[in-house]
Amino acid sequence: MSALTEELDLTLYGCPMHYIKAREAIKNIALEQDIKLLVNTGNAVTEMLNSLRQDGQHCEITTEDVLTTTILVRRKR
Repeated sequence: MSALTEELDLTLYGCPMHYIKAREAIKNIALEQDIKLLVNTGNAVTEMLNSLRQDGQHCEITTEDVLTTTILVRRKR
């Protein structure tokens, strides 16, 4: 299992900027490394999961609160 490298708060960004920031952060970590993405609960979670999975990354929701959701992403490509 890979070590957690960082956490990125994307709650200040809307679509598509939250995805663009996430994609850039993922490019800067090694293959099989993890990063936590903190996003606003709601449509942003669905958009982020769909986009990152389409990019070939492994994604799962680790925590879901009223305002924010944490998505754990493992770089696969």
